[in-house]
Amino acid sequence: MGSVEALERFEAGEGRARAWRPWQLKQFEFIQATAISTPPRRHFSRGYFLITSIQSGRADNQYRNTCTSDRGGMGKFRVFEPEEAWICQPQNTTFLGITIDPTWLQEFATEMLQREQRLPHFPSHCLFDPALNKALYDLANCSLTPVSRLQQEEMLLHLFAPLLLLHAEDAGELPRLGREHPAVKRAKEYLQEHYAEEVHLQELAAVAHLSPFHFARVFRQTVGIPPHAYQIQVRLTHARALLAQGFEVSYVAHETGFFDQSHFAHQFQRYFFVPPGNYC
Repeated sequence: MGSVEALERFEAGEGRARAWRPWQLKQFEFIQATAISTPPRRHFSRGYFLITSIQSGRADNQYRNTCTSDRGGMGKFRVFEPEEAWICQPQNTTFLGITIDPTWLQEFATEMLQREQRLPHFPSHCLFDPALNKALYDLANCSLTPVSRLQQEEMLLHLFAPLLLLHAEDAGELPRLGREHPAVKRAKEYLQEHYAEEVHLQELAAVAHLSPFHFARVFRQTVGIPPHAYQIQVRLTHARALLAQGFEVSYVAHETGFFDQSHFAHQFQRYFFVPPGNYC
């Protein structure tokens, strides 16, 4: 598709959405939705940072044990960190979002500060910064047209340098929300390794060395979503990578462990607002 892997718009319940990778850079992905309305849904940012900015409408969020209601207005945006869950209900919401590969962001921080950096952490995920918000929209608009590599890098710097310098803190210097339970860590690693298989609760509980009841409760309390939902997120992460490589939807559905192509398409569109057939 030339300089950008753009995706066609589609009807998403009430509203439309599209997604694209700016200048075919695999570390980023924009999602732009217009007048989206959905019931409350639990989301999980597996393996990426997510920045969202609402232009109009309203979105009710529950994140880090805090309930908020966002209304459209330039200057305000949210940062969701990897491996965290939240609940969102958009109501006639028009928004722009970008996902960022955490490894890239960590390397960017290390290069910018000229010292080894751990993964950036945003203690306040609700931010107000009109200049930074404008940089996000400028990047999105410019990414739909061919530009030089130098201009690409300058625009990325213009967005992410102030984001880190003004709003992030080094993860190594901050108390986190809690150390991950070793049983949950073992279970997540097992699901990541066996994501395409039918995994039973008893099987995961054995890996975690807990009873099924205790394991299910601890996993949900720690991760924010139940084990089956985490497995779906892992499957979708692999599915996106396969689709980006040009594999057919039917093949991707089979390889990532979904019941059938219809089930895969439903889950993919539910979480990413675009159908897999139009992705990349």
